[in-house]
Amino acid sequence: MEEEAKSLKNSLKESLGKVVKLTYVDVESEEMKNYPEIPSVLKNIQLPLIALNGEPRFYGGISAEMVEKAVRAILHEEKTA
Repeated sequence: MEEEAKSLKNSLKESLGKVVKLTYVDVESEEMKNYPEIPSVLKNIQLPLIALNGEPRFYGGISAEMVEKAVRAILHEEKTA
């Protein structure tokens, strides 16, 4: 899954530039303590899980197109807010 995340990161940086920060987190690592809202959803989903701005959004696979579309929508909302 880490390689898929790296591929997604490269794809998003290519299409959206540096406005996107992507972090891969192993759900069995100590780093999960930084994401307290995630463990409660893990028992109900299939990995991988993609969260945007800390909110779980996609799971079970990685679609760069879907993630890019959602990120663009978030960026648009932030500009108009």
